Amino acid sequence: MFNFRDMTIGKKVGLGFGVITLILMGVVLLTIQQVRTMEIVTKRVVELRTPTAHASLMMLNGINHSLASLRGWILLGDPKFKTERSIAWEEQINPSLKLMHGLAPNWTDPENKTRLKSIEKEINHFKTAQQTIEDIAQTPENSPAQKILFNQAEPLEKSIVATVSKMIERGIKDKITSQNKRQVEILANIETTISLALERADEFLLSGKEEFKKESLENWKKNAEYMKALEKNKNNLGKEQLKSFESLQSGLNQFGPLLKEIIRIRSGDEWNQANHWVQIEAAPAAFKIKELLNDMTTVQEKLLENDVEEISTKTHFLIVLLVALFVSAALLSGVLGANITRSISEPILDVCKLADELAHGSSKRKRLPVGSRNELGTLAESFNQLLDRLQEEKSQNKN
Repeated sequence: MFNFRDMTIGKKVGLGFGVITLILMGVVLLTIQQVRTMEIVTKRVVELRTPTAHASLMMLNGINHSLASLRGWILLGDPKFKTERSIAWEEQINPSLKLMHGLAPNWTDPENKTRLKSIEKEINHFKTAQQTIEDIAQTPENSPAQKILFNQAEPLEKSIVATVSKMIERGIKDKITSQNKRQVEILANIETTISLALERADEFLLSGKEEFKKESLENWKKNAEYMKALEKNKNNLGKEQLKSFESLQSGLNQFGPLLKEIIRIRSGDEWNQANHWVQIEAAPAAFKIKELLNDMTTVQEKLLENDVEEISTKTHFLIVLLVALFVSAALLSGVLGANITRSISEPILDVCKLADELAHGSSKRKRLPVGSRNELGTLAESFNQLLDRLQEEKSQNKN
């Protein structure tokens, strides 16, 4: 059975140092463990959470940068916008996507891995749509209505006006009659209405204002009425004018559908192919990417908050643990030190006190108490035996 009193001085001192050493080792090991845990969490914050959030933000900026540059190219046709769009892909979107792929294996939320696959799919779609839009934006095919206007309607209108002008010149040269004047007046109105119809259609094509569309159709309607009036009097036309009339009628039959097609295309959403594809392809893809990035960022922010809270909790726990261990170690060391000191000093003081009394001739029969079975107990027994021997010798000398 363990008995602290009977332990030797060396063992008591060794026990004291051993206990203190064990406490220190415990403190150090627990501190290392907690610091290691905090290091892991901190490393996760620095090397995973923060770079992921940074990559998401960089990609979002790149998407906005690329889309803005594409719109600038569509509106102005300045090559610098093509360069800016290329920079957005090379310095923002592609690097951020590559960074995310490198971080993905260590992500703790599996949903983010699924989101990354969706983001990559939408980015490929977004890139293809942007390239298609860039290629067509500054070409005639971008505006079908404008192409019809320039390539077909305007040349035909010039031909029609030339024919009408020829008929007016011929009418003026002929004998002046009231009927002749009426024909010339109708031809002049036809020339005016056909020109105004095309001019207002051109203005509608550029501005999209409904008032120009209305005026263009009204002039075309008037033109048709003037042609009916001219047709009623075609029997009064000469051979040459009759031939010009047939040419005029043929030209107007071709011009009418072209005019209506220009207005129809401009009235719809596809009048500008580049803008239309931005609306139905590029912009929706960019919006989906932004939604996925926002979801990913939200999750990362939540995980980051959890990690920071975990670091804070563990730091607080470590402080409390160290304080508790410090207080416990101080109390234990104090108690143990006091017991060791008392168990050593008290027997020695007893010996010194008794020796002093003996030196002054008092307490001849007094003996030291033997309270332990260690070096001090042995010292007390030996001292008592010495006193007994001295007492016996003194008694024998008296006899």
